[in-house]
Amino acid sequence: MDRDKNKEIDELKQRIATLENQVNNTPRRSNLWRFGITFIIVLFALMVSIGVFQFVAVK
Repeated sequence: MDRDKNKEIDELKQRIATLENQVNNTPRRSNLWRFGITFIIVLFALMVSIGVFQFVAVK
């Protein structure tokens, strides 16, 4: 009986460790995507504002 319980406990510990690793890896990817998208949006906004400024400055 004790062996079965210990085996089940060990299996549950392994499952929990696997889930923790999966959860810990997800935010890194999410943060990288968020940084990339933010960088592209800021770069685009900067280019548009420079273009508008040059267009207005010519007149």
